[in-house]
Amino acid sequence: MSNITSILQNCTEVTTAVDATLSNNNTTYSITAFPGQTKTLFTKQVTVTANHVFKDAPAVDFSETAFPQNYSVTTIDTGSISGGNLTSRKFVVNYLFPFKSSVGDSILFNSTGSANFAASTGKIYSYSLDQSNIGSNGSRRVLTINGDPNATLTVRVRINGGANVPITTNVVSANTSSSTTVPLQLKANNIYVGMTVSGTGISGTPTVASITSTGITLSTAQTLTATTTLTFSGSFTATIGSDGLFTLPIIFPPTATDVVYNVILTEIAANSFVSPLAGESPITLAINQYKKTVITFGITNNSPPASGSFTLSATSFTDSGEANRNNSVLLSYEPTEVLLTASTSASGYSIILGGQEFTTQRWSSPAAVPGKYITLTGGTVINFTNFSIVIDNSQSTKVATVSCVATVLFHGSSNQTTNLNINDILTTQQ
Repeated sequence: MSNITSILQNCTEVTTAVDATLSNNNTTYSITAFPGQTKTLFTKQVTVTANHVFKDAPAVDFSETAFPQNYSVTTIDTGSISGGNLTSRKFVVNYLFPFKSSVGDSILFNSTGSANFAASTGKIYSYSLDQSNIGSNGSRRVLTINGDPNATLTVRVRINGGANVPITTNVVSANTSSSTTVPLQLKANNIYVGMTVSGTGISGTPTVASITSTGITLSTAQTLTATTTLTFSGSFTATIGSDGLFTLPIIFPPTATDVVYNVILTEIAANSFVSPLAGESPITLAINQYKKTVITFGITNNSPPASGSFTLSATSFTDSGEANRNNSVLLSYEPTEVLLTASTSASGYSIILGGQEFTTQRWSSPAAVPGKYITLTGGTVINFTNFSIVIDNSQSTKVATVSCVATVLFHGSSNQTTNLNINDILTTQQ
């Protein structure tokens, strides 16, 4: 499933499926094809509202896709930018299927209609950020803000109630001595005025005062050694670009604990946030990140037969991998094979099937769940398949081999255990 994001101002859109299947009010699409095939995914037509024109042509951005070079788009316009009367553009989006699997692409359309009278200035209209839950391995998200060119606002990314999240790093390119000017090895991408600077040798909590072509100017003088890595975080001034957009990639690192992140957007100029954001400053966007949870599959011997009690080859199995928390299994996830033997050497006894069939319902859960699933406390959902019991009574030690496959479809908020009582499905008789 891939995403379609639209930033619209003073215009409307119509999205029509061609070879792809659209869902969620035309905000997601899915399609299958063979590698090397080219498919037309969908068309999107944007049209300005009355008394408006496109002074900047509507655009489509494939930078948040795995293979942007495999996308192609043709456009059909009504009017023209040069004529000052462009009122409608139709995008036809095509995709050449790669030989390597690609999922989770995100296509962004940006369309801003301008009135024929003087355009507004300094206004912020909307934002876009994927706020779905993040797994323990971390994630990269892109914050996009739509507004008038050169409009400003304050942006901050932090752990809820705690430290700021680093936005980027850079390396000092030459020694500095009691200077506010710091040369950098790399272009100052994603460094913004107001950011707090930290790193070896940094004294106090200086902020970025200005940015030059070769480095930055800090609020207080510093003595730093070349090759020192500087980290940039904290509140900063975001300025909307000439295309009406400000974009910020945010890296959420791996975690061993549950974390809530806040992305905070705050007005600088009074009333600069306009409908539907009017009166909302500051806006706090929350994103949850969860640690890995360990799911234990326990094998118990709670009600052994009067004679011929079982010896178990294993009493627990664990799943410490990670399914994501949107009810879909990650490509790297491997199910847990529950495989054990129950044996007895009691003279004159054989192993037979117990009073209950070996099914999903034999695994303990807070409530009986029909079908192939159980749900544990905290929301963990587990699917069981490939149930098998093979009994061998031909030797002096009788053996039953028991197996099934457990797939954690959804990892809940805490470590959990589900148990199988072997005596429900096996017993002995003379």
